[in-house]
Amino acid sequence: MLKLTLGEASFLLTADLGAKGETYLTNRHADLRATVLKVAHHGSAGSTSPDFLEAVSPLTAVVSVGRDNRFGLPSPETLGRLEPRPVFRTDVHGDVEMSTDGERLWVEVEREEE
Repeated sequence: MLKLTLGEASFLLTADLGAKGETYLTNRHADLRATVLKVAHHGSAGSTSPDFLEAVSPLTAVVSVGRDNRFGLPSPETLGRLEPRPVFRTDVHGDVEMSTDGERLWVEVEREEE
């Protein structure tokens, strides 16, 4: 996991952080707050727990996942937990590029939702 911060903007890149890792971090009151959450495990139901999501409190999220993948990811449960914030998905939006000046956030996508 990696957290990048510039000014008031931050990005939490969770890689394959699972439920045990999320619990470990939230129990230790790690500074997880981030503007953008890169959702772990391609949006599987075993990550992005309600407690972890509350600790991160992101304004938006990105799910890196292949289109028509055999696992049916991202899971509806994970997407439901992410509501009502905007979620950018690589299976839907293609490439997702986020940039910041430390105050504002810009999001560019390869394609709009179909």
